[in-house]
Amino acid sequence: MNIAYVRAFLIFLFIGISFVGSSQVLENYNPAIQEMYPETLRKSNTKIQVKLDLETFPNSTFRFAFPGKSTMFLEDKLWFQTATDTVFIIPLEGMKNFTSGSDSTGTMLTIIKAGINSSDVSVEKGFFENEVFKSKTEDSEKLLPEKRDVDNFNDFFFFAVIGILFLISVYKLIYPLVLKLILMPTSVFSAEDFSESNSVQKFFSLDVIFYLLLMNMMAFLLLMLCVKAVGNESLQFIVSGDLNQHFLSWLLGSSILILIAVLKFTLLRFLGFVFDLKKIVVPHFFYMLRIISITIFVMAFIVSIIVLNDFFELDITIKYLLYAFFWIYMVGVFMLFLIMSNRVSFKNYHLFVYICSAEIVPFLILSKVIIG
Repeated sequence: MNIAYVRAFLIFLFIGISFVGSSQVLENYNPAIQEMYPETLRKSNTKIQVKLDLETFPNSTFRFAFPGKSTMFLEDKLWFQTATDTVFIIPLEGMKNFTSGSDSTGTMLTIIKAGINSSDVSVEKGFFENEVFKSKTEDSEKLLPEKRDVDNFNDFFFFAVIGILFLISVYKLIYPLVLKLILMPTSVFSAEDFSESNSVQKFFSLDVIFYLLLMNMMAFLLLMLCVKAVGNESLQFIVSGDLNQHFLSWLLGSSILILIAVLKFTLLRFLGFVFDLKKIVVPHFFYMLRIISITIFVMAFIVSIIVLNDFFELDITIKYLLYAFFWIYMVGVFMLFLIMSNRVSFKNYHLFVYICSAEIVPFLILSKVIIG
């Protein structure tokens, strides 16, 4: 008798649970999620895709689970973005209205996030009315994507690089020997500049001013990319705005760098007068200009390849390139000290004070301003 009561109780219990919990999974899309690995050296996945069937079971709903800071696309239309890990339910009809129809192969759902994998996402179709989840029951108009500000800095960067390359080709046609002499890496390890007698007119010649324009345009372009990638708040204003604002900031910044170069040469002339080293001021300036030029153009080449192909994380690459530039500059200053100590009949501690006043102190101040 007791067994019959227990059996009847269990039957009614299971029937009650079946009425209360109406959840039913019709299709599980998790095994069909595809990881789209990019063809880069990082081997870091940034996108996964899955085909959704929006034709069958029109009264069903979808249950989604997305990680935070991910962006979802239905076909080629931006659906929405998540700030945190999100789980929600949405009717199939609402998704169908948003995509404005689908073909027989299904509707492609694309999730984009750096380092995402298939286990971070869950997609199921069924009946989940009684489950405790945030339900997206908005109409199709509310599901339209929000207006976003398009970041066109990469377009500006490559337009600027192409413009600089064009000016370099013009410069090479006009002054073929000058560009070769300045950018010759072997001349860094020689004292060739210090064996010549130079005058101040050499600095203010048209070929030198033109070259300073090219180098400072490339230098300020790299500075803008550095601020954009690393996120220096104090210099963020130079990368804000639209494409026209970028070009205006670039040209103004390049002009300021040219002015700084002229002031640097003026400082060298003053220190040369104080330390009685007038004859080596111009060779000193062009020796360091050669080191900076070669380093900047090599950095520009590396950064352009990385931005174009997305081989590595740009912010990390920029930081290592800045460290490399710092130490290359310091090594160049040390080599300048060795060359000048052999060429100038001057006490080493006086020469050291001259080098610190002319190179190290201004460079450290400028580095502090830029790097923060």
